[in-house]
Amino acid sequence: MKNLLVSLNDYDLRERLSTFAAELARRHDAYLSGVYVVPALRLYPVVTVHLPPDVLEAQRKAFHKRGEEVGEVFRKACEEARVHYDWHLEESFTPLVVDTVIGMGRMRDLIITGQPAGEEEPDQEADFADRLVMESGRPVLFVPREGKAEANFRYVVVGWNGSREAARALHDGLEFLQRAERVDLVRVNGQPEEEESGGADVEQLASLLVRHGVNAKGYIIPQDGHDDPGAALMNHADEQNADLLVMGAWGHSRLREYVFGGATRHVLQEMKRPVLMSH
Repeated sequence: MKNLLVSLNDYDLRERLSTFAAELARRHDAYLSGVYVVPALRLYPVVTVHLPPDVLEAQRKAFHKRGEEVGEVFRKACEEARVHYDWHLEESFTPLVVDTVIGMGRMRDLIITGQPAGEEEPDQEADFADRLVMESGRPVLFVPREGKAEANFRYVVVGWNGSREAARALHDGLEFLQRAERVDLVRVNGQPEEEESGGADVEQLASLLVRHGVNAKGYIIPQDGHDDPGAALMNHADEQNADLLVMGAWGHSRLREYVFGGATRHVLQEMKRPVLMSH
């Protein structure tokens, strides 16, 4: 991972995200790009009130001001971590921040962003995380709003069920696994049959990862009354005080809009440590 991108439109997380991303870049001797996207004003067909140009200009200036403040925080974090970086204050021609981030992210090895706030934010759309994971084609590392946010992943938990998404996440996170002191490959027993496959043997997978220099051990844990496998997986990571959770992101398209599955959504809502997701 030599080219990282951190999306900083979550204004409330600007310091937490900047510090985390800069430290991660330092540990991996990577180049870090930071971006804040100024969205175009979102207009709805049902709104018939004409907005004068000075109102639109005032909104654009307000976003620019927030972006400049974020840029100052980002540059300070990078200078303190002594990493190579660049800063992008991008003006979008659409109200959708994620389109710009996806375009930039596809040229990087990893996208870093904050845990979704759970409600519409002025700086980014409500389905920002969904589309970023499902459409970027790159692994996305989410930093929690509260809890652990350290970029030194000594202990990593990997969710595994033999699916395509789980395989993608495992290999996207391989560099983190190789650097970790301990890796738990965890399969949640009792998952729906369609999520299981002949490739779900965690002990066999652990033995294969040894060839990559990964200190991995396989575990099968019960769902134990949790609403979904994601809750059981996250509970294991919490109990073990892991530094990073790696998992595949499951979702489906609903009328051309991507919607996360229950397990993925639960983890993003309740996460207390960094989570690496791939689709």
